[in-house]
Amino acid sequence: MNTQLTPLQRLSEARKAFFQDGNIPNGIIDEAILNSWKRCIAEHKSVTERVIYETVPCSRFNEIKQKNQNLTNAATIPIEQLHRTISGAGYALLLTDRQGHALCTYQANAHSGRVLKQAFRPGVNLSEQYIGTSAMSCALTAGRPVAVSGPEHYYTTNQSLNCAAAPIIAPYGQVIGSIDITREHSLAPGSALSLVTQCARAIEHRLIMQLRPYLILQLSWQQVPTTNDMLIALGPEGEILGMTPKVREVIGLTASHAPKNFQELFDLRFGELVDAARGQRPPLLGRTSSGLSFVLNPTVQHQTSLIEGTATCKDSKRHLSAVESVPDFGDATLNKQIPLALRAVNKRLPVLILGETGVGKEVMAKTLHEQSDNKTGEFIAINCAAIPETLIESELFGYTEGAYTGARRGGAPGKIEQANGGTLFLDEIGDMPLTLQSRLLRVLETHEVSRLGAGKTKSVNFQLICATHHDLASAVAQGAFRDDLLYRIQGMPLRIPPLRERSRLQAFLVEQCSQVTQATRQLSFDALKRMENYPWPGNVRELRHALKHADVMADDSDHLIDLCHLPTEIVDSPPQHSRKRYSSTLKAQEQHMIEAALEKTDGNISKAAKHLGIGRATLYRKIKEIQSIK
Repeated sequence: MNTQLTPLQRLSEARKAFFQDGNIPNGIIDEAILNSWKRCIAEHKSVTERVIYETVPCSRFNEIKQKNQNLTNAATIPIEQLHRTISGAGYALLLTDRQGHALCTYQANAHSGRVLKQAFRPGVNLSEQYIGTSAMSCALTAGRPVAVSGPEHYYTTNQSLNCAAAPIIAPYGQVIGSIDITREHSLAPGSALSLVTQCARAIEHRLIMQLRPYLILQLSWQQVPTTNDMLIALGPEGEILGMTPKVREVIGLTASHAPKNFQELFDLRFGELVDAARGQRPPLLGRTSSGLSFVLNPTVQHQTSLIEGTATCKDSKRHLSAVESVPDFGDATLNKQIPLALRAVNKRLPVLILGETGVGKEVMAKTLHEQSDNKTGEFIAINCAAIPETLIESELFGYTEGAYTGARRGGAPGKIEQANGGTLFLDEIGDMPLTLQSRLLRVLETHEVSRLGAGKTKSVNFQLICATHHDLASAVAQGAFRDDLLYRIQGMPLRIPPLRERSRLQAFLVEQCSQVTQATRQLSFDALKRMENYPWPGNVRELRHALKHADVMADDSDHLIDLCHLPTEIVDSPPQHSRKRYSSTLKAQEQHMIEAALEKTDGNISKAAKHLGIGRATLYRKIKEIQSIK
């Protein structure tokens, strides 16, 4: 082949040699692209076919977005940052799922060509089956970054485009999507692939953090790590929750053959790693079964207390595992009641969640469902206060064709039927009309339901969880709620306290900030104290709105949310000095830890001191200080 040709001319000649002469242009065309060409030929696709960039139906796209919610959440900030970097260079940007559906897109500019504008729309199917060879389809199939320039596209229609894409690999090792940048003139050599690769790594890092690991273990062959691309997420018992692709690549692991526990991977006890994370030991040197040695730098991510993280006691580990499996609601009493409520759910006892508006009653209901034996069934929720009285009956019980004017042809099942085999959550049940209360009571007694207009019944089996902000006992006294229904639904009452009463509010605020900002920002000392002393009349709903407001107000370079970023009603609110905060000072936290350690060790000073990582003399001194205060 003529060596004086430009790179684009060489690609055109290689394409001609392949499609017209049947020669394979070794060393010129990427193997991933050649394989794509061969697959397209095997599917009897003509290179001159017209490409139609069609979006999937709206209902189907909503399902796709829901299925890929973790991916889109993890990708939001990295792709926004990448878009700011590349938009001035004429690149369009998109995120796809594993099947090539465009989940999120950024157009290049108003002067982009027709093909680029049609292709880069949310919901468009950009898989190889629909648009032939492209960077994202090759990256998804080959599992590595790929650049595709003009003539390398299978269809001639797409040869005006030049694209680069990198796969996104989940913590468990499977490709779950891709990030792609495309423009209508040639790619910047090396730059495009480097940019999409770095963006994919940033998304993978966020996917790791979504696992809510107990420890994050950073691997390096240097004493001081220079990159963070080798990470392992560990649970409270040393179980491996996931790892970044670089760990699998360097150690030689595959998605199907990977160790399940830290001690299966390294020649160390997990307890040693926990101690190192607490700063009681320097970074460790760990050796794999293949003989590779790495410096191990662990950091604690989600720890309920310094005492419970020792990883030396089986009972402690079991307790930690149970706590980590459900959200922390920021109140010690409530957190202790959640396992009891879960036990009630698994024994088919109805649970009644009580609390003010906005405290997180539906979050609690979903948590109980997802941790229960019914988790494989549907979680069906209905807000009895949000649906007009004339419609709630058909929503709850369903209807047959012709049951009333405007009834859908063929009828429709109600929420009760839909919850069969799963969980029915009746939110604000205190607002349910009396006439429906009697019908619901009969369903609970007979485990049968009949649709409006139907003469026969259908057996149903579901777990019932209800919630209300009303005082149902008072409602019964006033004749607004049936007493026999109340007895049925309050098998296990569970009260969620408002934010102003929660004993661990400070830790809850920190955790909520991490969730809302996707671990990109922290609360400053002043912001944390002001939020801790704010009464939160709107509870968790108001808190999350305030954090989202602060996240928007803060500059991208700000890693701290400060007072100036918070809504004015919080900043201007007078401090609530009268409210107790049991964990708001270091002394209170210290006292709590010491008392817990003594209780755990039956008063044994030596064992308690070992648990706390301090000397016996220091512990004696601190106990005397506590006694003098009391």
